[in-house]
Amino acid sequence: MTIIDDYYKIDSRIAEGDDTLFCVTLLSGYRAYEGHFPGNPVSPGVCNIQMIKECAEQLAGKHLFLGYISQCKLSAVITPQTTPHLQIRMQLSEVEDLYKVRAIVFDDTTTYIDFKGELIPVK
Repeated sequence: MTIIDDYYKIDSRIAEGDDTLFCVTLLSGYRAYEGHFPGNPVSPGVCNIQMIKECAEQLAGKHLFLGYISQCKLSAVITPQTTPHLQIRMQLSEVEDLYKVRAIVFDDTTTYIDFKGELIPVK
C-alpha cells in the first residue's frame, strides 16, 4: 500500500550531486489524522518513514521493502497545519542486493527526521 497522493504529494524532485531533494506537501485530509490526534493532528512516525521509503522507490525505479533501520531520530513534531511543506534530502546507493538510504526531513528552520536504513528490492 502506498500513501503518496493520500498522505503527501511530491511537488518537485531535484538531483544535487549524490543527493536528491524532494519537496513535499502533507495532505491534511489523510484518514490517519482522524485518530492521531482529533482536533490536533500529528503526523504519525510510521507514515513519515513510509514517505521516505516511497521517495527512495522513486529514485530506485522499483518497489522496495524496508529491511533495516539503523537510525531514525524524530527530533520535532510534524503536523499538516504547522509544517505542511517539507523537504527530504536523500542519498540512495545500491550495494549488492540492497539499497542504503540516508534521508533528512526538514524545512527552513527545523530538522524533523534523521534516517538511515537498508531497503531490499521486492521480487
